[in-house]
Amino acid sequence: MNHADANRQASLATLFDSALWVFTALIALIAMILGADWILRAATFPVQAVRFEGEFKRVTQAELETAVMDTVRGNFLRLDLEAVKAKVERLPWVQSATVRRAWPRDVTVQFTEQRLLARWNADAWVNQALEAVRVTGDDLPRDVPRLEGPEGTQAQVFERYRTLSALLAASELALTRLTLTPRRTWRLAVNEIPGRSSVDLLLVLDRDEPEQKVGRFARAWPWLARERHAIRQVDLRYTNGFAVQWKADRTSTGVTGEG
Repeated sequence: MNHADANRQASLATLFDSALWVFTALIALIAMILGADWILRAATFPVQAVRFEGEFKRVTQAELETAVMDTVRGNFLRLDLEAVKAKVERLPWVQSATVRRAWPRDVTVQFTEQRLLARWNADAWVNQALEAVRVTGDDLPRDVPRLEGPEGTQAQVFERYRTLSALLAASELALTRLTLTPRRTWRLAVNEIPGRSSVDLLLVLDRDEPEQKVGRFARAWPWLARERHAIRQVDLRYTNGFAVQWKADRTSTGVTGEG
């Protein structure tokens, strides 16, 4: 065999090895595609069970199952966890949810129920995330404050309620209703803490230094309390004091100073 024939045979062997490698890779790729298709078919690895974890005070197992039934049908590996989460969080009494796969073929849904902190406007509530939510029930809380304001301001109003309520509580006054008007001024309905003589007061407040002005009124309350039932309204929209509007024919009285 001459040198040219040897080179030709070597080239043919190399070409054959390359073709064999390409053929083997192609077969492997086809096998992987077919295998993946088989694995991802709904009937191959279906979701076996869905477990729900939460308080179950307002939310029931039945309504959770109904909410996710259509979404969890199908292949375990292709399950859309975000879609399941969205379905659960659409339930009125669910505040938030997390969804995860539990191998080999289960799904776990953990949820947090709404906790109502305050009444918001006429038909909504403020929950623990300071969101405005609408829920119904026969035993909704009655001992919560009433908050009012323009749409989307519930978090601001609730935070202001907490601050002003603490200031008034130091003088044994309870803030029962807080309203943010469209002009961004405040109206406070105040009563004495249960156990003392009941009295309803209305405080009017502007947006400038509200905490300082309510604190000034709270410090003056022990002096004003002697005529608590004659007070109709207290206007706190003053820099260095406030004005008392009396019931019946009493004359308005201004109170000044930091006392």
